[in-house]
Amino acid sequence: MFSLSMPPAVSHNLNRARSLLRRDDTVRALEAMIAGIDAFHPNTMPGKLRFEVEVLISECVQELNRQPMVRALLEKLSNSSNASVPYQPGKEVKLLGLLHLVFKALKENIASRERNAVEERRKRKDLLLQKGTQLLKAGDMPRGKAALRVVAEEFGKEKGVYVQVSDLLIEHNLQFEAGEILERAIEEFPKDAAAYGKAAQCWINLREYEKAEAVYLGAVKNFGKHPRTLLNMAKLYLMWNKKEKAFSVALEAYNKDKSLEEAKEIVDRFS
Repeated sequence: MFSLSMPPAVSHNLNRARSLLRRDDTVRALEAMIAGIDAFHPNTMPGKLRFEVEVLISECVQELNRQPMVRALLEKLSNSSNASVPYQPGKEVKLLGLLHLVFKALKENIASRERNAVEERRKRKDLLLQKGTQLLKAGDMPRGKAALRVVAEEFGKEKGVYVQVSDLLIEHNLQFEAGEILERAIEEFPKDAAAYGKAAQCWINLREYEKAEAVYLGAVKNFGKHPRTLLNMAKLYLMWNKKEKAFSVALEAYNKDKSLEEAKEIVDRFS
């Protein structure tokens, strides 16, 4: 018995493909077209309904041939500016094979462009790092810092970049700038332990003890009361002349790890 309505898989996918093509979402549209045509079995449908599906396929193919990505691909493959995806009703199997080839080629082209973009991005980052390093070594601190600031702004979302930039700044004794970059690293990647110790040390070197304390407290919040972190906090409190805090934190560190001789020395000093 013939179906009286278009099969849902055919209707849904072809209408979706047409809508996606009109939004220039070519690859997803191709996926939907392939699914819709694959679900189309003309021998199971009455002539009127089969004709409606063929019209819908034809509209999708027309929209597909307007896509810049498809036109560029076909022009390259055929060496002709007039190349297009052909469709003849009743030849859906042939069309399906061609759509699979176009889909695969487009995916490969997109993947290649993405790889090239990643490589170009990596080269730009390396060049900026190199430029910043050379300028700092030459004593041109303003321009060197500016180049490294661009690295931080453009590539800071990549894990490790803030720390990499801060290491170069620390190497040239730019403690304040490094401290600011490291705080951005902590904010962006709070579970990345690498930035905490470096940031705290920058602020300690600048005698910005409150900022150093805030960094250590952040480390405790994110990683727990590690004995070595507590010891470093105790040493900070000593420099800050907060003897009671130094004693209590050093005692806590020593109770957690009896091998911490520095913690024991602080405890013994104020016992």
